[in-house]
Amino acid sequence: MDNDERIIGIKDVAKAANVALATVDRVIHNRSGVSKKTKDKVLKVIEKMGYQPNIMASSLSKSKKIVLGVLLPSISEGSGYWEFPMKGIIKAQRELAQYRIKIKTYTFKQDNNKEIRKKILELINSDIHGLVLTSKFADETEILLEDCKDKNRPYVFIDSNVRKIDSLCSIQQPLFESGELAAQLFNYCFNSGEILILHLKDTMDTEDIIGLKEKGMNAYLKDKNNAIVTKSLVVTDFSKNGFESILTRTLKNNPKIKGVFIPNSKVAYIAKYFDKREADKIYLIGYDFFNDDIEYLEKDIIDFLICQRPEEQGYQAIFKLFEHLVLKKEVEKEIIMPLDIITKKNYKYY
Repeated sequence: MDNDERIIGIKDVAKAANVALATVDRVIHNRSGVSKKTKDKVLKVIEKMGYQPNIMASSLSKSKKIVLGVLLPSISEGSGYWEFPMKGIIKAQRELAQYRIKIKTYTFKQDNNKEIRKKILELINSDIHGLVLTSKFADETEILLEDCKDKNRPYVFIDSNVRKIDSLCSIQQPLFESGELAAQLFNYCFNSGEILILHLKDTMDTEDIIGLKEKGMNAYLKDKNNAIVTKSLVVTDFSKNGFESILTRTLKNNPKIKGVFIPNSKVAYIAKYFDKREADKIYLIGYDFFNDDIEYLEKDIIDFLICQRPEEQGYQAIFKLFEHLVLKKEVEKEIIMPLDIITKKNYKYY
């Protein structure tokens, strides 16, 4: 089918009109809750694009209820990142309410293998039709994924799929390129010196994920600026005295360190240390954007955040399962998220 002949869907109308899917649905079905101005705008877009309601989807929405499972780490101080994919998942569920999409959430503590196995068993014995999860627990979820294949339950990975496990779709950041981007940002900050790659081992990031980011950083520096080199430090002692003494000793023994790279979303943890430290400026780059980061962006302690749109990942994951299960559409095998750069000057608008 040529691009000009492709079927226009409700998502296309919503995007063109710059409104939510739920708004378009209300207009199509003449429901209340939409201003006249917005309604007129949506109707004009529908007429211009030649949108026709999806009869099959409408029929399914009145009959079969679709249950989607979500298996993700619980939201806590140590894993606040997962709050954002869940926001996207909830948003998608609301917009798809007319299709009787139900979400069952199964969360677990990252360091509790017994709890992970319990949730996996619950999922295997559940009535779900599809699943959203992260591939970072590939070893633990192997039996679950095999069960999904046996029962023809499609699953979508978010955040990463470094082990290239087969799935309906995987939604993720480009890991190697994000390391290159971090190196490029450091290169703007100083011409020579060392970058400390700080790996905090209480996070769930696998060595493959950290390794790809580190390889990307080193590849960029090798190509663009050999005067900047990297060194890695693994931190496992998170007591206040243990962590601070390790970092203080490292920085004292390596005076050429001019930048610190946190290859996950724990950058605020390190920023607290730098906020108390009295010494020359050390540039700090990490991932994602939380409320805890704002104070340190304002103080110029965190210089750059690389954001992978975790809310959008959760949102897209539900929609890909919806398109596959309800609309019977073929979906992309892989969706790569843009790498957004957040700074003191633009975080208010993100």
